[in-house]
Amino acid sequence: MLNRVRELFFYTSSRETPSLTGEPRLLVGKLRAAEPSPIHLDIGERSLRLYPDHRLNGDWATTKDWFLVDGGRYTHGVSPLLRIACGDKVVLGRGDEASQRLFHFPKSVKKRHLEIANIDGVILFTRLDTSGETYVRYLEDAEEIAHPFTCRLASLKMLRHIYGGKIALMPPGRALETLKKAISLLENEVYRPRDSLGRPGGLLDLPDGPMPVIVGDLHANLDNLLKVLSENACLDALRRGEANLIILGDALHSQQDGELDRMDSSLLMLDFIFALKIRFPSNVFYLRGNHDSFDESVSKAGVPQGILLRRRARELRGQTYAEELAKFFDLLPYVVRSKRFIACHGGPPCGEFTLANLVNIRSHKRLGQEIIWNRVRRPNRPGGFAKRHVEAFRTKLGVDQRTPFIVGHTPLSVDETLWLNAGRIQDHHIVYSANPHNLAIFIGADEGVAPVEYHSEPLLGLINTLKF
Repeated sequence: MLNRVRELFFYTSSRETPSLTGEPRLLVGKLRAAEPSPIHLDIGERSLRLYPDHRLNGDWATTKDWFLVDGGRYTHGVSPLLRIACGDKVVLGRGDEASQRLFHFPKSVKKRHLEIANIDGVILFTRLDTSGETYVRYLEDAEEIAHPFTCRLASLKMLRHIYGGKIALMPPGRALETLKKAISLLENEVYRPRDSLGRPGGLLDLPDGPMPVIVGDLHANLDNLLKVLSENACLDALRRGEANLIILGDALHSQQDGELDRMDSSLLMLDFIFALKIRFPSNVFYLRGNHDSFDESVSKAGVPQGILLRRRARELRGQTYAEELAKFFDLLPYVVRSKRFIACHGGPPCGEFTLANLVNIRSHKRLGQEIIWNRVRRPNRPGGFAKRHVEAFRTKLGVDQRTPFIVGHTPLSVDETLWLNAGRIQDHHIVYSANPHNLAIFIGADEGVAPVEYHSEPLLGLINTLKF
């Protein structure tokens, strides 16, 4: 099996290259790695690995991208990951803010240690500091070569087991039972301060230990959630309690042309998220977004998606299910706070509020509406939130002004999925995870959080064909 994986996913017909072999080679000047084979790098005292971006359906040659990971952590849990797309150049070193945030290089790594360029899928290493040593070699162990592929397949199988079989719409009785279990967990979440009536409040206070995996709007794109969970040992980390999955709302309502009025994909997404919550009650969290409602204001291009969702829930699963789903929406938290980051779906409120108001958010409807509907100020949206509102939000939450503030809700273009320092507001980032071609998330780094970008894959069909 591993030899077949090696042949199909990582190797061309010739193993010989004029520049790089399986023996460690000291980088002097430039070094070319022409084959799409995993590469091990020792940069000073830090070990990293480069993997070609593979596809589980075998069509890996459709991309010439690579990703760089921490060689020691990648096989054991969620790891910082740097995508090097075709045509990109990246500099590794303590003086480069992006790579230092991801890999936290020791002093043995120079400020500008190494450049990695992706030239039409061919990797070119360039030594930047003559006093810094880098050793490079191809991986030759079959299990190490196949690791990303085999781990992802194992994760998909585990996800199907967690769901309880084929990932398809649950029958009405099972769907209602699953929803009620998820509601019970929300009612008893330990990380949520209670409001004045003893109910779980609008603030979710997460402990600092587990690695955050922050997902933006999914809009019924279950393939993208499967991608996140099957990459980078995310599911293994959830299973061990070493990661927290945080979805920033709006997992519902497809935004793709021709699908705006189709609600079955939304109900399937909910079934799947409820199953995850039941399996990992202390490590899977969902914030409220503006689409998490039956309200008539929830619409896209004139399609009343909120009303249609309630109607379809009644048709498939009955009035009781629809009522319980409304209860689930009402129980969701609005804001998450941790030492690494703060996040909500839309944006900070522009009006005055207190932390007590946030906890008692059911008594402050306008505050809740602002948090899920607000958007960053732009030339065509002068009424949006600005830098001062973000600063006030951080102050009210009692966090440092450099704490990353992450939201979804407002993709700033059709094709992109990630906007850093959005609205020219330092450490305010927008992430969107519903794009059918690419998606972005944030994961914990040694200092704060760091973005990760993936290519989307059609995984739902694959997961239902896997043999156990």
